Amino acid sequence: MSDVDRRAFVGTTAVGLAAAIFSASSAEAAGQSGYFVIAEIVSKKDKADELRALLVPFAETSAKEPGCLVYTLMEVIGEPGRFLTFERWKDKAALDGHMVTPDIKAIVPKLEPVLAKPFTQIFLEARTGG
Repeated sequence: MSDVDRRAFVGTTAVGLAAAIFSASSAEAAGQSGYFVIAEIVSKKDKADELRALLVPFAETSAKEPGCLVYTLMEVIGEPGRFLTFERWKDKAALDGHMVTPDIKAIVPKLEPVLAKPFTQIFLEARTGG
């Protein structure tokens, strides 16, 4: 490889590496890194208040767990008792830790009598840096 080719290769590689680092940094800075979960939890028609009473304190506690970056509980406007969570965890290990806490073990049996259907979860990883 000639000196000119080598300089071009090194220059191109350095630019590509800098772009990759900037992209990763910008994803993290923009709040797009981590491990994401969206869950849907739907109550029976007459159990919306009971489900809300269970989920609100659970969400507040979950948001304070190690590795939890965002834990937002939302209720669908016009559909009382239909809840979604938007969760952002540092990594899958942080979510795995959440899934075995005493709080989650305590809430699961309380959910069964008030749910219209089993809750669902979608697990996601960001693919863009913003």
